[in-house]
Amino acid sequence: MRVALTGGVAEGKSTVLRILQEMGRSTYSADVAARQVFSDELVNRRLSYIAGVSGGLEPKDLRDRMFADPSLRRKVNAVTHPLVMKLVLASEAEFVEVPLLYEVCAQNCFDQVWVVTCGSEIQLERLVARVGSVELAKSIIRTQLPTEVKLSFACRVIRTNCDPETVRRGISEALRADSR
Repeated sequence: MRVALTGGVAEGKSTVLRILQEMGRSTYSADVAARQVFSDELVNRRLSYIAGVSGGLEPKDLRDRMFADPSLRRKVNAVTHPLVMKLVLASEAEFVEVPLLYEVCAQNCFDQVWVVTCGSEIQLERLVARVGSVELAKSIIRTQLPTEVKLSFACRVIRTNCDPETVRRGISEALRADSR
């Protein structure tokens, strides 16, 4: 069985993936695939051209430009998403973190979808701590399908607005329920 883990930015997907890995489950992350795609010289050169930058392009620079220009984000996504999904689908991992699963319409590539959520207030707090700005955090959140929408399609919901041991118990319960 292959399970996609999805949810909004800063909601705890990577934490859930790490816990699953600690439990001995095979895991993979679309974020790892995205970094691999971005570091490919030809892809980076193409993204630099699209962004109007000469020479190499750093992820943070591209991110900042994409949030300032939605049309650039669409162009970048058109280049990177197919390559990332190719790597994701080639993975034989049982659990795959795919933040933009519904945005790229890949939910049918998996047997189940688990949506990871912490709630919008905690999500914003976590993302502000990561990016340093409320405005930037809200801008990033707005680029994704709202988690509330993703929840309506979930096979399982994993909540991360609690202590790590409670998250671990929730994951264990979900694994037990799915093995029946």
